Amino acid sequence: MATAARASAGRGVSARLFRCGIAAVAVAASWPAPGFAQETTTVQPPAESPPTYSTVRGAVEAAIAFHTAKEYAKGRNAAAQALALASDDRERTAIQRAMLRSYREAPDWEPMVEALEFMIGKSELEAERSLARRELIGFAHHRGKVDEVVKRFEDRLTKQPDDEASLTILGEIFVRLEPNPRRAVVMLETLGLVRARAGHELTVNEASDLAGEYVKERRFRQGAELFEKTAARDPKMAAWLWKEAAAAWQKGGDKDKAVAAARTSERSDPEARSDILAHYWHRGLADVFFAAGEFGSSIPHYERAIEKTTIDGYRKDCEQRLSEAKRRLSEN
Repeated sequence: MATAARASAGRGVSARLFRCGIAAVAVAASWPAPGFAQETTTVQPPAESPPTYSTVRGAVEAAIAFHTAKEYAKGRNAAAQALALASDDRERTAIQRAMLRSYREAPDWEPMVEALEFMIGKSELEAERSLARRELIGFAHHRGKVDEVVKRFEDRLTKQPDDEASLTILGEIFVRLEPNPRRAVVMLETLGLVRARAGHELTVNEASDLAGEYVKERRFRQGAELFEKTAARDPKMAAWLWKEAAAAWQKGGDKDKAVAAARTSERSDPEARSDILAHYWHRGLADVFFAAGEFGSSIPHYERAIEKTTIDGYRKDCEQRLSEAKRRLSEN
């Protein structure tokens, strides 16, 4: 009897467990219940450690290879290691120079700007610093990042007012890319003061730019005097800079100084960098002489200006002025 009761109870427990099992399967099959988000667990593989390099050359070659393969993060890491391994700024400048082609094609613009900025501040070659400035503003313009670049360097100047690279880059932008004579003058004057404290001066091109911005600001005397002072520093540029000084004096209403500067330009080695610059030089002197009533002196320069250009509009303008100069001379 007891045995029969235990058997019956066992069958009852088994039946309940069976029913509970069916219910559990049903619940599992319907999970997640409405209103609950399903959770999934993803097993992440171990993070791959970035490669390390023991030589500058190996790191640079890897950086270029990664950029070519469009693995830009790895390329930046390799370039950073190369810079860390470099022994001095000359070697770091060489690294940045080597990376320019890769950075130029990369989707992010900051590495290119940072490399050019380093070269502007650290290269021992003035020609390379000048080319780096031009390339930086050209790159920023091409990528549509001029505003970002201006903000980047203006923000730096609020913290480092004497930062030469920032002053140089912003001066270049405000002279050529986004003309703003007032701001260009501030940048170039400040750069001149920073250089003077270090026993240096503005380069010939920078001083010429500052003189030109003075003229645009109608500060004609300052512009003319700086053009004359700068002309003495570079015989190859002297003829051009004296011509610019003559034009500045003429705009300021000082006829005698305008003619004197034009005569000095004539006595300098002629402008020979290109035919178009030679055209502008001759035409500029001719215009100064014409405005001063020195028609006989203007005539040979108009004639040479015509010879130095193939642009129809330029030729016609000079031919008209030449004809007028000859007429006015014949009346005197």
